[in-house]
Amino acid sequence: MAVAATTGNPLLEPARDLVRRVTCPSCWHGFTPSEVLFVAEDPRLLGDPVAGVDEPLRFLPSRFDLTGAAMDPMGCRCTRVACPRCRSEVPRAMLEMPATFVSMVGAPGAGKTHLLAAGVWSLRSGPGQGVRLTDAEPRMHGRLHAWERQLFGGEVHRLAKTETAGGAGYRSVHVQGRDEVVPCPFVFAMHATADADRLLVLYDNAGEHFLPGADEALRPVTRHLGRSDALVFLMDPAMEPGMRRVLGMPPVADPPMRQDVLLTEMASRVRHHRGRRADQRVDVPLVVALTKADGWSKMAGLDLEREPFDQDGLDREAIRTAHATCLALLERGAPEFTAALQAGFERVLLVPCSATGGAAPGGPQAVRPGWAGVPLLAAMALREGLASGGAQA
Repeated sequence: MAVAATTGNPLLEPARDLVRRVTCPSCWHGFTPSEVLFVAEDPRLLGDPVAGVDEPLRFLPSRFDLTGAAMDPMGCRCTRVACPRCRSEVPRAMLEMPATFVSMVGAPGAGKTHLLAAGVWSLRSGPGQGVRLTDAEPRMHGRLHAWERQLFGGEVHRLAKTETAGGAGYRSVHVQGRDEVVPCPFVFAMHATADADRLLVLYDNAGEHFLPGADEALRPVTRHLGRSDALVFLMDPAMEPGMRRVLGMPPVADPPMRQDVLLTEMASRVRHHRGRRADQRVDVPLVVALTKADGWSKMAGLDLEREPFDQDGLDREAIRTAHATCLALLERGAPEFTAALQAGFERVLLVPCSATGGAAPGGPQAVRPGWAGVPLLAAMALREGLASGGAQA
């Protein structure tokens, strides 16, 4: 008598553990895994009343095949899932793993897109970091893959500016009788040697969205600030006249916008979205990424050649030393920025970083990121309390 094979048979394998509650990374609606909608696969089921006429139907399944997969109304096997409110697609991993939400903020031209692409690339394959990063749903990261290909697969080095509207970074949904524009986040699985795996949900908005008065009711593209577990603010020292003077850089005729104003605006929005008092300091951990450090780190006495990692992850002593150096530098060259930090936030960590290592756009020099992935890991570490002590501005 033949014995039934059990290996690889989903009917005989133990049930997967699911999280108790899921937060949609697009509209931030909370729901249980049992409420998730599935995305139809049959091409005849095109058009959804919320997701849009060009999107497949979202549905709550009532039929399943022998492997336990949901079947759409036409009998096709379905594996993709969506939020029951905005019906944006949600990576299946969000039903199974806890998630940390991180928002990247900064002035236009501070280098958010470059740092995001270089940081993710560095964390994908960097040896000895104690952590490995992978896409939770690769087909949802098309624009990120294009950025990585441009930076590290050719000689472009300069990426297109993040769109303020339209484009692949946002999508329109019809929720509760009105159209809303929601951001399309990046979702990664973080595999650490010392800790349990978890997801990193990352937001990258155009800098113009953080200007005072830019958040609108029908375009709430920065509302993730009220949901994020940690914040990364990109500060470009070369944009500050005082920093240029301290670092020995030549002055510019037309200084860019004040970055301390954007920092204060970000703190105001976080308080507003979280229902905090106007005089309360924000209790969300903040990492200030001092960008384009390839152009000023040596003048500040910083060495970015050695990445600050050990076998368990971040080298906390190296991070604290860099924080102290950067804080002293900011106090000399941008006292208004440090004042905004101290007035607005409880937990702050300063991290120098470079996305390109000084590679010129279109030039033959290879891109060599320096500490590019550190701000993201530091944000998660601050969230988990792993970098506490000596990290307060």
